[in-house]
Amino acid sequence: MVCMTNRKNVTKTVGGLATAVLLTFSLAACSGDADVKAFCETGEGFEDSMNDVDASDPAAAGEAFDKLVTELKAAKAPEAIAADWTTLTEGFEKMGDTLTELSELDPTADDYMEKATELSDSLQSTDFQAAADNVQKWTTENCTA
Repeated sequence: MVCMTNRKNVTKTVGGLATAVLLTFSLAACSGDADVKAFCETGEGFEDSMNDVDASDPAAAGEAFDKLVTELKAAKAPEAIAADWTTLTEGFEKMGDTLTELSELDPTADDYMEKATELSDSLQSTDFQAAADNVQKWTTENCTA
């Protein structure tokens, strides 16, 4: 039971964070600039990718994050948030890789908890959080319902 609880907690936490960061893109219609509009519209698919995350299956969650990262890399972020976008994309890529690694480990083993803790720490890092805040602020200001 502890094994399944650990897996669910890790995956739910990661999935919840990713959804919160990307949810601002559900505001798909954008103002003015064609590049801004195109960028905002790319976000419509991000929420669908996050719906593929299965909290009980880290391997499937890893695959869902791989799909999301492909979409994030394809999105052309405006210059104002390009560096932040790269930080988020790299963070989500690390999430997918780590979830895949976790799926291959015994959830009761020390190395499982070590990897899960590393992932949690990276998602709570000042850089990742600042990038998420900057992207959210930018999309709130530039993408409107």
